[in-house]
Amino acid sequence: MFKTIACTLILFSSAALAAGQPAPPAAFARLVPTALPNGLQLVEVRKRCEDCAPWRLVDFRSNASPAPIRQERVSVHEGVTAMYAFPGTQYFANTKVEQSILGRYDQDKAIVTETLAHECARMSEHVTEYVGQHPEVREKLDRAVATGKVYVEFEQGKYRGVEYASCTQNALGLMGATISQLQVYVPASDVIVTAYLLAQKQAKFRTIEEFLQLRRAFLEGYIDFILLPAGGG
Repeated sequence: MFKTIACTLILFSSAALAAGQPAPPAAFARLVPTALPNGLQLVEVRKRCEDCAPWRLVDFRSNASPAPIRQERVSVHEGVTAMYAFPGTQYFANTKVEQSILGRYDQDKAIVTETLAHECARMSEHVTEYVGQHPEVREKLDRAVATGKVYVEFEQGKYRGVEYASCTQNALGLMGATISQLQVYVPASDVIVTAYLLAQKQAKFRTIEEFLQLRRAFLEGYIDFILLPAGGG
């Protein structure tokens, strides 16, 4: 806990991005932006395999056991993975854009939201217990956590009428390779967007406050794109 996370050493230059910027499949063109206003660029896009099962498993875990305490199926009719980076940095966002099977969207949304809330509570419990047993870590972490923030934060809200949920670690290097997980809900398309915002050695941000600004810009920029009228942007 509270260590620098090792990341894949892939850097993206402005020239490389301009020369070979990928495009999402036509069915996802209005759901996968190729760029955001702050300079974040789509650098890789992969379509979900056509022979994949029409669902994926999500795990509910506890801190008491490595095995899942519960599993649920989330339907996937089709989907893409979109990777984003700023020029000269490593991957900033690993984004899954998944369309539910007809008639399953509401159930899928409920499951993934419950899963995210559960995982966020589990991480918060783990961190709180750990720092309670290690006062020297608590002292260090309390200096590193974003001002006015708890260690791990679950959030549900709306931006421009679009619902989202997130789980964010409010200190860099706290746990794992994902600093914040975002979910954006697009009921008009039966789509759930799940973005994992990643720890990096070569990053645009240096502090947790800078990361949180980029996180908010990603969330709002992505939703702004989704809300563009057909033919816009």
